[in-house]
Amino acid sequence: MKLIIEDILQYVQENVFISDLKIEDVASCFGYDKYYFSREFKKITGYSLNEYTSSIKTEKAIEMIQSKKNVTTIQSSVGYSSSGSFSNTFKKYTGSSPKQYMGEMNTLYSQVKNFETSASKSLDYYESSHNSFCHVKIDVPGHFQSGIIFIGLFNTPIPNHKPIVGLATKSMNLNKLKNIPDGDYYLLACAIDASNNILSYFHLKNCLRGKINEKLSFPTCNGSHYTINLRPRISEDPPILINVAKLLVSVLKKRPQCRIIFLTSFVIK
Repeated sequence: MKLIIEDILQYVQENVFISDLKIEDVASCFGYDKYYFSREFKKITGYSLNEYTSSIKTEKAIEMIQSKKNVTTIQSSVGYSSSGSFSNTFKKYTGSSPKQYMGEMNTLYSQVKNFETSASKSLDYYESSHNSFCHVKIDVPGHFQSGIIFIGLFNTPIPNHKPIVGLATKSMNLNKLKNIPDGDYYLLACAIDASNNILSYFHLKNCLRGKINEKLSFPTCNGSHYTINLRPRISEDPPILINVAKLLVSVLKKRPQCRIIFLTSFVIK
């Protein structure tokens, strides 16, 4: 199944909005029993098929929010029959309900732009103090001129939740992720080009991204150095759903001395 995982992901992307896609439908299409398919899919990708399909739908909903369509229209367009299910899933992955997300965008965008133009280089995010750390160097394609790079450790390869620790930085050179609790995590990163398009800071479908392929275990990996090569999105990449702007503002509120600073975490695939 590993050899055809790209075909499976492509099939899901092409059909997730057409019908109520169920795991047995996908498994049957590729000749597998649904229980075997479910186990192998998660083993290979690091996430369940349900998490993948709901993340694709949420990414589409974020794109539609800027169009000023009402929540009911968006819900229907991305394949949810239940408003409660749609709102709960959207909030789980982004930290805000669809209506809240719409109302927050302008203020959050303003905060991000303040950080972009400030002298501050980075700002870190963590929940509590721990001893482990790692260094991360970022390589970007030549066309990336300026912007914010988000680096983070995540529980799954889909960044649809707050990172365990993270960093928002304008530096390509060695960045330090600190206060890493013991556990196994995925190291992901993405870069947002400086832009006057507000949606580009929330709908991250076209941003550069990269990751360390193997899962990292701490404290075993304490003090390690990693290089992440950022690249354009490829078809098998899962959506980036974390609201990095909202995470930034939450850090700033806790650290008023960093009023124009922005540092957060971020992991990709």
